[in-house]
Amino acid sequence: MGLPRSPCDAGAGVRRSPGAAGDRAGRGGAHAGEAVEGRRPVTGAVWGVARNDLAVWLRSPAAIAAALLPALGMGVLVAVLTVSVGRQPVALVVQGEGRFAARMARLIRADTDAYLLEEMTAADAERALGDQRVAAIIVVPEDFDAGLARGDAMVDLYLNNVNIDIADDLRRAVTRSVAEFDAPQLGLLGELHGPSKGLLLPNPYRVAVAEHDLRETSVSFLQYQVIPIVVLIVISIGLLGTALLTARDFERGTARMMVLRPAGRAPLVLGRLLGGTLITIALVAPLVGLGFLTRHLPYCAGESGAPLWVTMLLSGPCGWMLPIPPWRHGLALVALLAALTLATVGLGTLLGVALRNAWLVTMTALNGAAYLFFLGGGFTTVAFLPDWIQVVSRFVPTSYAINGLRQALFYPDLVGFGRDLLVLSACAALSIVLASLMLSRAWRRA
Repeated sequence: MGLPRSPCDAGAGVRRSPGAAGDRAGRGGAHAGEAVEGRRPVTGAVWGVARNDLAVWLRSPAAIAAALLPALGMGVLVAVLTVSVGRQPVALVVQGEGRFAARMARLIRADTDAYLLEEMTAADAERALGDQRVAAIIVVPEDFDAGLARGDAMVDLYLNNVNIDIADDLRRAVTRSVAEFDAPQLGLLGELHGPSKGLLLPNPYRVAVAEHDLRETSVSFLQYQVIPIVVLIVISIGLLGTALLTARDFERGTARMMVLRPAGRAPLVLGRLLGGTLITIALVAPLVGLGFLTRHLPYCAGESGAPLWVTMLLSGPCGWMLPIPPWRHGLALVALLAALTLATVGLGTLLGVALRNAWLVTMTALNGAAYLFFLGGGFTTVAFLPDWIQVVSRFVPTSYAINGLRQALFYPDLVGFGRDLLVLSACAALSIVLASLMLSRAWRRA
């Protein structure tokens, strides 16, 4: 009988169990499994930070209000100004009963782009003008048909010329309506479908306007102004989302605890950026979706027949109306919004790292969003602004976002889309890289 050999002796364990080879062969698979298991904590850490940031924001009504209310308030302001400046409340009094008086009244009613019209009796119209509930009274007199036969018919305009802007708007609108009676091509429909389309009707004025449109579609001013408001909402939420969360970590000292997690700093940084992106999507997506559904509201249709006060009251909600784009334009819309979101999330992270104070972050982010809104063409087209603003806007990413979104939503082609997306993507990449480096460095020193 021999003694059992020590495991260190030569030849010890030469005879192995049949499964030994299989165990050895399976080690490669075991290492691969360990690699997969190693990736799971990293993914879990990224998703955990992002999910926590989203939950914190959704449970913070004050932060949501701070991000949304200024932008939505700006939207209501734009809508009210558009309705009150672009179209004036006017009382129409039709005293004539002949067919030509009825035709004149019909032309005035049809020009909905010029008037917020309400038909009244003469007495009610005088009271409304005295109380400044209307800016003017248009009267089609009793003898309109007889005057037309004599060649001296007139329409009376009683105007509250409170300032030159409102007064001239109404003078031009009434002049256009009156001219349209004998020269239909001088009215709005004639401008859109008359000489510019090769149709020239007899014209007693001997001069017509041959309009040549640069674009195939016409967009209302209110719809045109919705796009900057969408961009302002994305900027406000994107900046405040990550900026407030990052500043809070430094204020409460949680940044020091976060870097002690075994996953390391990189997953935490990625989780913060992903969380800011999810916050922006969670708040912006329902608002954009609402813009595609607003047209179904009863009083938002062009010919709803709603009273004047209802039209004014609903000018804000009804102004939030977006056209449904073709699928290619829809993809362009998503790409532009995604690039803008990433750019603002990165910028918000940099802001939180730099300031590290919630109040300072809130004030700076909201003011910064306002400047980006105005310099990007928030209230008008940048090309119509002074030269120095046009030069500055070339270095402001919001101008590219506004131009690209308008092109994707309102017009049949995507001219300039490639340039706009390239600039926004470059800004997004730069802000994300800088935010990752600065946040990782700040947490390491926390």
